[in-house]
Amino acid sequence: MKKLTYTVIFIFCCNSILAQNVGCGQAVAQLQNYAIQVNQIYHNEYWQVIPSIRCPAVNQFNQPYHPQLVQNCRMQMVNNLNQWYGQQCLYVNNLYSQIVKGCVIQPTSYPRLDSRLGPDSSKESSPIDVDQIDELVADVDDTKALKITIPKTASGFKPN
Repeated sequence: MKKLTYTVIFIFCCNSILAQNVGCGQAVAQLQNYAIQVNQIYHNEYWQVIPSIRCPAVNQFNQPYHPQLVQNCRMQMVNNLNQWYGQQCLYVNNLYSQIVKGCVIQPTSYPRLDSRLGPDSSKESSPIDVDQIDELVADVDDTKALKITIPKTASGFKPN
Protein backbone atom coordinates (compact mmCIF):
# COMPACT_ATOMS: atom_id res chain seq x y z
CA MET A 1 0.00 0.00 0.00
CA LYS A 2 1.22 3.45 -0.83
CA LYS A 3 2.61 5.23 2.22
CA LEU A 4 1.17 8.70 2.32
CA THR A 5 1.28 11.27 5.04
CA TYR A 6 -2.24 12.54 5.36
CA THR A 7 -3.62 15.17 7.69
CA VAL A 8 -6.74 14.05 9.44
CA ILE A 9 -8.86 16.44 11.46
CA PHE A 10 -11.52 15.08 13.74
CA ILE A 11 -13.97 17.28 15.56
CA PHE A 12 -15.12 15.13 18.43
CA CYS A 13 -18.43 15.58 20.14
CA CYS A 14 -16.74 17.05 23.17
CA ASN A 15 -15.46 19.89 20.89
CA SER A 16 -11.82 18.84 20.96
CA ILE A 17 -9.91 18.93 17.70
CA LEU A 18 -7.34 16.30 16.84
CA ALA A 19 -5.07 16.99 13.89
CA GLN A 20 -2.27 14.57 13.16
CA ASN A 21 -0.04 13.53 10.32
CA VAL A 22 -0.81 9.84 9.99
CA GLY A 23 -0.60 7.12 7.36
CA CYS A 24 -3.59 5.91 5.42
CA GLY A 25 -4.24 2.92 7.66
CA GLN A 26 -4.14 5.04 10.80
CA ALA A 27 -6.40 7.66 9.23
CA VAL A 28 -9.03 5.03 8.44
CA ALA A 29 -8.70 3.50 11.91
CA GLN A 30 -9.15 6.89 13.58
CA LEU A 31 -12.15 7.62 11.38
CA GLN A 32 -13.68 4.26 12.33
CA ASN A 33 -13.13 5.05 16.02
CA TYR A 34 -14.82 8.41 15.51
CA ALA A 35 -17.79 6.74 13.80
CA ILE A 36 -18.04 4.28 16.71
CA GLN A 37 -18.08 7.21 19.14
CA VAL A 38 -20.84 8.91 17.15
CA ASN A 39 -22.91 5.71 17.18
CA GLN A 40 -22.38 5.27 20.93
CA ILE A 41 -23.42 8.85 21.64
CA TYR A 42 -26.51 8.47 19.45
CA HIS A 43 -27.50 5.20 21.14
CA ASN A 44 -26.92 6.60 24.64
CA GLU A 45 -28.78 9.83 23.90
CA TYR A 46 -31.72 8.04 22.25
CA TRP A 47 -32.26 5.32 24.85
CA GLN A 48 -31.11 6.96 28.09
CA VAL A 49 -30.59 10.71 28.05
CA ILE A 50 -33.72 11.84 26.18
CA PRO A 51 -36.24 9.66 28.07
CA SER A 52 -34.77 10.10 31.55
CA ILE A 53 -32.96 13.48 31.61
CA ARG A 54 -34.05 15.77 28.77
CA CYS A 55 -37.74 14.78 28.60
CA PRO A 56 -38.63 12.73 31.67
CA ALA A 57 -42.19 11.54 32.23
CA VAL A 58 -42.16 12.73 35.85
CA ASN A 59 -40.72 15.75 37.66
CA GLN A 60 -38.33 15.73 40.63
CA PHE A 61 -41.29 15.20 42.99
CA ASN A 62 -42.34 12.09 41.04
CA GLN A 63 -45.41 13.85 39.65
CA PRO A 64 -46.18 13.00 36.00
CA TYR A 65 -45.94 15.59 33.25
CA HIS A 66 -48.75 15.85 30.74
CA PRO A 67 -48.21 12.98 28.21
CA GLN A 68 -48.57 15.31 25.21
CA LEU A 69 -45.85 17.60 26.62
CA VAL A 70 -43.50 14.63 27.14
CA GLN A 71 -44.24 13.29 23.65
CA ASN A 72 -43.63 16.67 21.98
CA CYS A 73 -40.38 17.15 23.90
CA ARG A 74 -39.12 13.69 22.97
CA MET A 75 -40.08 14.12 19.32
CA GLN A 76 -38.22 17.44 19.15
CA MET A 77 -35.15 15.98 20.85
CA VAL A 78 -35.13 12.92 18.56
CA ASN A 79 -35.46 15.20 15.52
CA ASN A 80 -32.49 17.26 16.73
CA LEU A 81 -30.55 14.08 17.42
CA ASN A 82 -31.33 12.74 13.94
CA GLN A 83 -30.18 16.01 12.35
CA TRP A 84 -26.94 15.87 14.32
CA TYR A 85 -26.43 12.22 13.40
CA GLY A 86 -27.06 12.98 9.71
CA GLN A 87 -24.43 15.74 9.83
CA GLN A 88 -21.96 13.36 11.47
CA CYS A 89 -22.65 10.73 8.79
CA LEU A 90 -21.98 13.29 6.05
CA TYR A 91 -18.81 14.39 7.83
CA VAL A 92 -17.54 10.81 8.19
CA ASN A 93 -18.42 9.91 4.59
CA ASN A 94 -16.78 13.05 3.19
CA LEU A 95 -13.66 12.54 5.25
CA TYR A 96 -13.54 8.88 4.22
CA SER A 97 -13.75 9.82 0.54
CA GLN A 98 -10.91 12.33 1.05
CA ILE A 99 -8.80 9.64 2.71
CA VAL A 100 -9.54 7.20 -0.12
CA LYS A 101 -8.63 9.80 -2.76
CA GLY A 102 -5.39 10.54 -0.95
CA CYS A 103 -4.49 6.92 -0.38
CA VAL A 104 -5.39 5.32 -3.70
CA ILE A 105 -2.50 3.37 -5.10
CA GLN A 106 -1.47 5.01 -8.32
CA PRO A 107 -0.17 2.63 -10.99
CA THR A 108 3.55 3.13 -11.05
CA SER A 109 5.99 2.19 -13.75
CA TYR A 110 8.69 -0.02 -12.34
CA PRO A 111 12.18 0.10 -13.84
CA ARG A 112 12.91 -2.66 -16.30
CA LEU A 113 14.85 -5.62 -15.00
CA ASP A 114 17.69 -4.82 -17.44
CA SER A 115 18.35 -1.44 -15.84
CA ARG A 116 18.89 -3.07 -12.45
CA LEU A 117 21.38 -5.69 -13.65
CA GLY A 118 24.46 -3.53 -13.55
CA PRO A 119 26.77 -1.42 -15.72
CA ASP A 120 26.64 -3.75 -18.76
CA SER A 121 22.86 -3.59 -18.89
CA SER A 122 22.86 -0.76 -21.41
CA LYS A 123 22.44 -3.20 -24.31
CA GLU A 124 19.13 -3.29 -26.13
CA SER A 125 16.47 -5.40 -24.45
CA SER A 126 15.38 -8.36 -26.57
CA PRO A 127 12.26 -10.51 -26.22
CA ILE A 128 12.61 -13.91 -24.57
CA ASP A 129 13.21 -16.74 -27.01
CA VAL A 130 10.97 -19.52 -25.70
CA ASP A 131 12.63 -22.11 -27.96
CA GLN A 132 15.81 -21.87 -25.90
CA ILE A 133 14.09 -22.67 -22.60
CA ASP A 134 14.74 -26.21 -21.37
CA GLU A 135 12.07 -28.31 -19.70
CA LEU A 136 12.39 -28.50 -15.94
CA VAL A 137 12.41 -32.11 -14.82
CA ALA A 138 12.18 -33.03 -11.17
CA ASP A 139 14.21 -35.97 -9.98
CA VAL A 140 11.66 -37.99 -8.01
CA ASP A 141 12.65 -41.06 -6.05
CA ASP A 142 9.65 -43.42 -6.28
CA THR A 143 10.60 -45.18 -3.04
CA LYS A 144 10.33 -41.92 -1.09
CA ALA A 145 7.41 -40.39 -2.98
CA LEU A 146 4.01 -40.24 -1.32
CA LYS A 147 1.03 -41.41 -3.33
CA ILE A 148 -2.00 -39.18 -2.91
CA THR A 149 -5.38 -40.69 -3.62
CA ILE A 150 -8.35 -38.39 -4.02
CA PRO A 151 -11.75 -40.10 -3.61
CA LYS A 152 -14.29 -39.51 -6.35
CA THR A 153 -17.18 -39.07 -3.91
CA ALA A 154 -17.52 -37.79 -0.36
CA SER A 155 -18.49 -41.28 0.83
CA GLY A 156 -15.06 -42.53 -0.31
CA PHE A 157 -13.35 -40.37 2.33
CA LYS A 158 -12.32 -42.19 5.49
CA PRO A 159 -10.64 -40.11 8.20
CA ASN A 160 -7.70 -41.68 10.04
